[in-house]
Amino acid sequence: MKKLYLGCLFTLFCATFTFAQQEKISFEVYFEFNKAKLKQVSIDKIDSVLTATAARRLKSRVSGHTCDIGTDPYNMDLSEKRAQATFEFLKEKGENEDKLELIFYGEKDAKYPNDREGRPLNRRVELTFTLEDDDRDTVVRDGCAEVFIEKGTYKPNKNKDISFEIRELNSLSKIQAENISIEDKSGKKLYFTGVMYYNAKVNGSALSPSKNVKIKIPAAGEPKPGFTLHRGEESGGKIVWVNTGKACEAQTAGNNCKTYNFEMSLEGYCACAKQRDCEEDCNPNPFDEESYPKSSEADVKSSGAGTMVRFPDNAYPKDLSSLQVDVIDDTKFEADLDVCDQFTYGIVTEEWFPAYFNIDATQNIIVKAKDGGNAVNSDANKSQKVYVPIEKVKDLDNPILIYGAPHSKGYLRWDNAKYEQKTCLGSVNCKYVVFEVPGTGNYKLGTWKDGEPEKAEDKYILKVRVFKDNVVLVGDKKDNYVYKAKNAERKGKQRPKEYNIREFKNGSGQMAVLIKQTKKNGKKFYQEAAFDDLIFKSSKNMYIARRKNFKKIDDFKDIEVSKCK
Repeated sequence: MKKLYLGCLFTLFCATFTFAQQEKISFEVYFEFNKAKLKQVSIDKIDSVLTATAARRLKSRVSGHTCDIGTDPYNMDLSEKRAQATFEFLKEKGENEDKLELIFYGEKDAKYPNDREGRPLNRRVELTFTLEDDDRDTVVRDGCAEVFIEKGTYKPNKNKDISFEIRELNSLSKIQAENISIEDKSGKKLYFTGVMYYNAKVNGSALSPSKNVKIKIPAAGEPKPGFTLHRGEESGGKIVWVNTGKACEAQTAGNNCKTYNFEMSLEGYCACAKQRDCEEDCNPNPFDEESYPKSSEADVKSSGAGTMVRFPDNAYPKDLSSLQVDVIDDTKFEADLDVCDQFTYGIVTEEWFPAYFNIDATQNIIVKAKDGGNAVNSDANKSQKVYVPIEKVKDLDNPILIYGAPHSKGYLRWDNAKYEQKTCLGSVNCKYVVFEVPGTGNYKLGTWKDGEPEKAEDKYILKVRVFKDNVVLVGDKKDNYVYKAKNAERKGKQRPKEYNIREFKNGSGQMAVLIKQTKKNGKKFYQEAAFDDLIFKSSKNMYIARRKNFKKIDDFKDIEVSKCK
């Protein structure tokens, strides 16, 4: 076994199977960060190549590499360990040590950009097998990309004299490294579900096949409608795409690969691609198209009025399918004054809604989950996506969501934090405005405005003759906001049954909600009443919380108090 250091040798290979005049086949296997152990997928890949080249291998070369994280000496040592691990595996498979060559480069020969996507590709070992000089039908592979070349395809040249080059281009970094555009020849942006490169050369000159070759384009995910076979064409220093019209539909599976298969005369780049649904789709990654939410999907729930929510895994303590989960488009803000409901899911008050004066809300979006009859909150540390149809926000300038965070007292605190729409998700942005928000279940949709609130002055007193130490909430059913009334003071003392009421914002129609929590069992009771239905003493500017037709002595007996279920 020959062991060579970076300073002694520099070689360059394609990340492909390459059959040149010396009939060399070259491919890469990848390693986990800071690891030198072969992964099972790498073992399977090497096994596959060893089987395909059995009895033809003359010698083998193994070269180790790392990314740029770590010191030079450490990476040199790590690349040697990776090469050594691969070398030992080849020996176990019966390779003659005298025909093996081992090289390690450390981080010096980075083939891919050392960024988030490229670094994992630089943690690699490249294997090069020199094969017996022979002319035959030839298969070249890189990953799941494959081309079968029947002998005689490039007459008068024989396959044994041809250098075949193939590359599976399955990531944004690989696309960018080869200066491949994500647009077709007309300038329309595309999504890919598989891209590869194939070429054949003799002495550096490209060859054109005299008959079709059989190609397998790697499939990314399950088959999707609308994808067709595209050819790459050089234009202005970039590769742009031309649609052939051949559908990329049926997939075949084998050797842990799913592929789209074609017979065609191929030189250069080919892809299964489709035009994006809208020009404003700015997603830079052509392999990462956000799918449209469907109410039939297990992780999606719909309001029935267009709004949808996609839940993350384990969003609730129990599986989503075992819960009653409702998505509600509350365009009239009815939930803001649904008292019992709000004790479970949160209530909008000045105390708990500091962002009220900073948002022009157009509706509530409410997500409720129940296990039997009990409310269940989702994990606020996990984000869920809310999809709002574009037609609902077409009149809004930069729509946002704010959300209500659970508070220990049982309310929601509507935070000042605003969540702006997620763009560049793909074609989904053509139909929906998408927000990624903490999973609490209560959200307000609208536009944000800066500035300080203008509060109405205290003008009236509300007197509660039955209970003391109530929670009094005052608001208007036509408005999306209520405030928590404070106890009134008289002669320097707080009055436990009297509350300051501000000047009515919209004239009559204001209502008050009186809430009493019993000390014995903690249950909450409430009474709701419109001010127009209460007794008003103009001399004291005071409303009295009992019906006009009630007698004082009957207040307690006949008061309409309900228990929250």
